[in-house]
Amino acid sequence: MAVDSPLNEAQRRRLSSNAQYADKLLSEVEAILGAAESKSIFPKYAADLSPAQAKLIRSYIARFRNQLARAMDGLGMVPGRPAFGSLHSIRVTLTFVRIAVQEMAPHYLRGYGELAEGVTPQLQGLCAELEGLLERLGAALADAPAADLQGRLERLQQTAGGFEMLRIADRVIADRGLVELRPRLSMIVERLESNRFEIAVFGRVSSGKSSLLNHILQTTILPVGVNPITAVPSRLVHGADSVLTVSFADRRVERLPIARLPEFVSEAHNPANGKGVVRLVVELPSERLRTGLAFVDTPGLGSLATAGAAETLAYLPQCDLGVVLIGAGSPLNDEDLSTILRLDEAAIPVKVLLSKADLLSPSDLESALDYTARQLRARLGSEIPVHPVSTAAAHAHLLEQWFSAEIAPLYERHRQLAQESSRRKIGALREAVAAALRAKLNGSGTGPALAQDELLAIERDLRKSVGRLEEARVFCLRASDDIRGLTPLALTAAADALLEAWSSAAAMDAIARTAASATQVYTHLQELARALAVALQRTAKALGSNDAPPEEELLRAVHEMPRFDLPPMSGDFHRPWIRLPRMLARKRIHAMLRLALEEPLSQAFATHARLVQNWARGTLTEIQLRFDSSADVYRAQLARVESQGAAPSQERQEILDDLARLSEARE
Repeated sequence: MAVDSPLNEAQRRRLSSNAQYADKLLSEVEAILGAAESKSIFPKYAADLSPAQAKLIRSYIARFRNQLARAMDGLGMVPGRPAFGSLHSIRVTLTFVRIAVQEMAPHYLRGYGELAEGVTPQLQGLCAELEGLLERLGAALADAPAADLQGRLERLQQTAGGFEMLRIADRVIADRGLVELRPRLSMIVERLESNRFEIAVFGRVSSGKSSLLNHILQTTILPVGVNPITAVPSRLVHGADSVLTVSFADRRVERLPIARLPEFVSEAHNPANGKGVVRLVVELPSERLRTGLAFVDTPGLGSLATAGAAETLAYLPQCDLGVVLIGAGSPLNDEDLSTILRLDEAAIPVKVLLSKADLLSPSDLESALDYTARQLRARLGSEIPVHPVSTAAAHAHLLEQWFSAEIAPLYERHRQLAQESSRRKIGALREAVAAALRAKLNGSGTGPALAQDELLAIERDLRKSVGRLEEARVFCLRASDDIRGLTPLALTAAADALLEAWSSAAAMDAIARTAASATQVYTHLQELARALAVALQRTAKALGSNDAPPEEELLRAVHEMPRFDLPPMSGDFHRPWIRLPRMLARKRIHAMLRLALEEPLSQAFATHARLVQNWARGTLTEIQLRFDSSADVYRAQLARVESQGAAPSQERQEILDDLARLSEARE
């Protein structure tokens, strides 16, 4: 117990300062002792102490600190509280780590001499890999509630029972360092706690998602338009009053009038989610939301979609039922199939709707429904019913019929369905954890025997592939800038076409051919997807695995590219006198075209450039997601192969025990 101090204030400060300094030096001694256990690739100290010496030093340090603490207590001096929070200090330190990684980029090294051929993509890939890891670590630090998953699972156990498998999975993920699976576990726990059944509506841009939800919930709050909208998923839940809650990346949360929703969900007001919105919740006093169902309006996945497509891909695992809209005026394509496939892979039931059915005659509608069902059966190998719907007044009964037959019954069964959905997700998590454990087991002594140079070559190949992703981003950015500058070339081509054949169609064809140069972006991304697939297949083969994704899986990420919309050709054109010299006639035609078309053509190319840039950004994000889902596993396997001799038999037995517990655990 502390007593009144016999020292004055100055004496106490002096004594405390020296005690703190002594304790700091002892901490440095402990750091030196830990050199043998350090995983640093740049060790500062040689581990030349015997275990007995290290133990002796630690014992004396503990005794020193104990004596110091007792003496200070006797002098009435109480050590102050820590000056800094660990979480804050770690975040600050990680900021400097990120800066250090960024300064490893190739352009920082060129001032020290020319880089050897092939080094640039390696360095770009290294920076991308490391920044990705730092980003995931930062996200984990920001997710404070997820840290106490065991406590949350205990509370769920008391209220609902079960969840033994989740508790085992949480321990295994922590013990075996399977950090890539922790977000999935956190998401499942969050869904179990909310006890809400989420129905998400997916589809291409302008497929009618917002109109459908407005009609179902008898509201007009969701913005409807032909331009890309819904930059982030919008959750519609029951509330006593209509209110909008917006959560931002900087942790701000604002409750706003619902009329301000377009400011955050429309691409026009929030391009590429520049406002940093991470969550939108719309509360409505709708009877159709009262029983615990929630609807989610998701970003479009089509060729005109922007960064919102990445948000949709991230949201996929969270919903309990996916409703995929296919516009009646546009046939089923790879984008729709990819969405349905991803929902199926996440163990989420799917319902397919043919929207805007009022645009088709009865016979054409029947043909479209049959074609879509046959394509789904042929491409996915499963029977998925397709229902026609429309929000047009004369055809709204189609939507009401579907809602009454397929969705209204969920009001009575949503808790049961939520539990079934959770069980499917838990089962998928069990398989993922077990697969990671088996890979860890196979990588510790039973995998292929690879020499050090072979390991380095494989890792270098993967790193160069990531570097190609970074190069592709630069290429697409430059290509979109080039598209903005195509107006002079298009006008010249149109003038030449008119000189040869005096018709507006010839001029428009010439402009379209000029705009077609933008397809180089599509070709470049296809080549990138093929190269990444080859790199994954080579890596899998070297590791003795046959689970590399086929080339088609990465190519599916390269969806249809935005089309260039030709502006209307207006103006009073008079054919130059036939007897004018050809050069003079060409100049007159060019001047007429500039006067009539330069401004609308410049706007059209600027719009096309923006759409191509946003499309390329979303496509690259999806390519990288598909690549990283396999590459991260292979990197972990390579690390284990490199240190396969260090895995003791006891750890192998523990992994086998974990696999047995996972297999036997109840969900």
